Amino acid sequence: LSDAERFPRRGPRHQVEPPASRVALVCCETTAGPLSVAVRPRWAPRGAKRFMDMVRGGYFSSKVPLMRCVKGFLCQFGLPGIPSLAKAFGGGFPDDPSWLPHGPKHWKVGGVERFAKGYLAYAGAGPNSRGNQFIVSLAPSERLCGGSPWEVPWGEVVGGFGTLDAISTAYGEKGPSQ
Repeated sequence: LSDAERFPRRGPRHQVEPPASRVALVCCETTAGPLSVAVRPRWAPRGAKRFMDMVRGGYFSSKVPLMRCVKGFLCQFGLPGIPSLAKAFGGGFPDDPSWLPHGPKHWKVGGVERFAKGYLAYAGAGPNSRGNQFIVSLAPSERLCGGSPWEVPWGEVVGGFGTLDAISTAYGEKGPSQ
């Protein structure tokens, strides 16, 4: 990793100074190409731990479909091809405190949107509802993490932005059923 990837700073990519954190690098292979994910425990301790537990537990060893990929917005994924793994990591867990500012006045600051392209967070349906589904931002987004405590970034893509661009968004909101 470059110094900028290991020690991200406020600037054209990050609206605020991200919390300093050690980094675990997870390399993923997708049908669109490789992705390298920097997991940052200080960004969201519970979320990062849960993801790393899933990696170590073999959760991603089976095919994990992308089910909701909206052009210029996000891609949602996380249900494994092995049902027993879904049960092992399917229960909800508590939200992490957000390190990103909340509210409409923070949607875009100095031309930088709140949620950077490549940030990863859990998908949720309400407080403490995170489980085994994730979102990755396909483009900078001002509204993600805008008040939803479950949308706290726990990591970011640091290699493979071309892969993010190559993910099919043809189905949009009408992708494969969960």
